[in-house]
Amino acid sequence: MTSLTARWPRLAVGAAVLATTALFGFSAPAHAADPLPDLSVSFDRDPVAEIDNSGTTIGMYVYNYGEADATAVTVTLDLSKLSDAVTASVSDWDDTCKLADAKVTCTVGSLAAGQVTNVYPVSLASRTGATPGDAGSVTVTIAGAEDDANPGDNTTSFPVTVVASGPDLVAAADNLNDKAHPVGPGDRVPLYSGVLNEGDSPATDFTVRVDLPTGATFVERYSDCTYVDYYPKDTGAPYVYGPSQVTCTVPLTLKPGEGLLLFDDETGASLFNITFGRNLPGPDENYAAFSTALAGEAEAAKKAAATRGTGPSFASAAEKLHAKAVAAGLAKRSVVERELDESDNYADIQFWTKKNTLDVAVTAPPVKGAVGQTVDLAYEVVNNGPSDGGGPGVVITAPSGTVLLPAEWCYTDGTPGKQLPESAKLRCNFESEFPSVFSGYGRIKATVKLKIKSAPGTDGTIVVDGATSSTESNPANNTARIVITGGSGDGNGGSGDGNGGSGGGLPVTGAPAVALAGVGAAVLALGAVLFVMFRRRRVAFQTPRD
Repeated sequence: MTSLTARWPRLAVGAAVLATTALFGFSAPAHAADPLPDLSVSFDRDPVAEIDNSGTTIGMYVYNYGEADATAVTVTLDLSKLSDAVTASVSDWDDTCKLADAKVTCTVGSLAAGQVTNVYPVSLASRTGATPGDAGSVTVTIAGAEDDANPGDNTTSFPVTVVASGPDLVAAADNLNDKAHPVGPGDRVPLYSGVLNEGDSPATDFTVRVDLPTGATFVERYSDCTYVDYYPKDTGAPYVYGPSQVTCTVPLTLKPGEGLLLFDDETGASLFNITFGRNLPGPDENYAAFSTALAGEAEAAKKAAATRGTGPSFASAAEKLHAKAVAAGLAKRSVVERELDESDNYADIQFWTKKNTLDVAVTAPPVKGAVGQTVDLAYEVVNNGPSDGGGPGVVITAPSGTVLLPAEWCYTDGTPGKQLPESAKLRCNFESEFPSVFSGYGRIKATVKLKIKSAPGTDGTIVVDGATSSTESNPANNTARIVITGGSGDGNGGSGDGNGGSGGGLPVTGAPAVALAGVGAAVLALGAVLFVMFRRRRVAFQTPRD
């Protein structure tokens, strides 16, 4: 039997070894933390949301500063703390953000580690008449499918402050008629129009303006309004060639949210009435415009004579209408009942016209020339009316044995917009509006160069098109024959230099240049028709009360 004293040295050595192992030995390694995304947001301006009634789009930067990708990332804006002075909207063209129950939720998707992207989740605007000052706050929260390395910066907020917008005038006007009830010579219709101040400050001494196409004019001639006439040499009634623009100053103050109707809501009597002339093209859909501007912002017509009327005072008539509306409580009510659009100072006006006719004729005197010569081929286009026309299109076909050289406002048939050195046929287009001769104008004279290569034939023609909705009453004179008689044969001929071109710049038309930009004019350029029209304004005027 081994004694305890004999075993003790071995036990002591074993204990020492165990103690040493406990002190200096290595334990099993612990697992390292998994990398995580770190999501946060910031804004593209400071202060973030100082808004007026024109609206401010909130721009945000969305970050992932973590060491791992983030998926299913969303940004949520809580709008519940905004005051009633603020309206919110999301973009129609971006379907990543949705507005519902006072919250905007934007789907960002995946964000790689270190990635930054932009989000424009919402536009904030103040309501009409909102009082400047504090308007609440918006809380923004970002989240993803994974845990976040720093959840403390996943939520932030920003204050919203309403700032003064100033006056904001909006124009509205109703159509003059509809397609079922067209207008024609001598007809008279009222223009129902109005102005609304959607800003947060009073609008004082503003102007209203009406622009009409040729063939329409104003019944009234107010002594304190300015009228513009682009055709001062016209023959007068039954033809109408202006004035086609009127601008009137309204010496009133419209409070925020207050409107002014330029007609009597009870009787239907309007401050502006429109009448029409024998030269009005049709049947057609036409456009006019009604606009408003703050004092000093109205644009004056250029290169046109402006005159005052000789009739009663527009300002006095407008003041009476406004006083009557205020007394009846209609100045404020019109804001709701008229559904005035909130975004523009212009309102377009449509009207439809009755059938009309015109007689556009072309003539060309004989040309004298011989083989080898380049001669001037002159022609004249006349609108005998009664209707006005569009910029006439002219097609010139060279007689056999000849070619047409490049000419101003013309292109080689079959190659729109291009002129070949020699052409068998040219297509020429002139000004956008071609009034009748009763305007004092209505004539176009032009010249092209014709190169005679061999004995010329008799098959050359000049054909004109009146380019309008009115019916051509005499198609026979739309075509002129090109007649070439014998020349000296010296190889030069006429007044040409053999290099082509009309040599005279624009054709002589006599029509004032500013008239070419009239409302609703059809622009013919190289065979393409461009219709200039104003964007339609939404308006729902009530029928005047009996």
